[in-house]
Amino acid sequence: MELDHAELQEMLANDPYMLLVDVRDEEEFDAGHIPGAGNMSVDDIVDCLFDEALGERGLDAIANGKGMELSDDASVIVLYSNAGERSARACEHMESLGYVNVYNAPGLSSWPYEVVTTAEEAAVAAALAQNGVVATQEVGQSHDCGCGHDHHGEHGHEHGHDCGCNH
Repeated sequence: MELDHAELQEMLANDPYMLLVDVRDEEEFDAGHIPGAGNMSVDDIVDCLFDEALGERGLDAIANGKGMELSDDASVIVLYSNAGERSARACEHMESLGYVNVYNAPGLSSWPYEVVTTAEEAAVAAALAQNGVVATQEVGQSHDCGCGHDHHGEHGHEHGHDCGCNH
């Protein structure tokens, strides 16, 4: 099934049990991806002949990174690539293995919202850990720090906005 950007953004904000998977290669992922996404390349996905292999090769790790178990907790799996072609291929393969609730999102090249690098995510996690803060809020969820502006997840304000409150 296909999603548009607005549907994906809504899922990111409202479904803590959604797995978002970037199916591009690791170098592309590291250079920029949707916050909260995990990475499993399309080649790794289509090389799997059984659904259990998909978990062993990467989907379990993505789910565990969100504090979930893939088989028990994941409500939906959303795949994306740069232009949508690789994610469509991966989605079709997963469906052929019996996965349901697998969605293909439009490509990152047309994503109108925030994109982060792996280094940026690591820096945020390190800063939080250094200050003894454990990130418990899902990326994409709004929170209120009292400054009067809308914040989105652990990455701060809406794209391009900074009110100076350090959130």
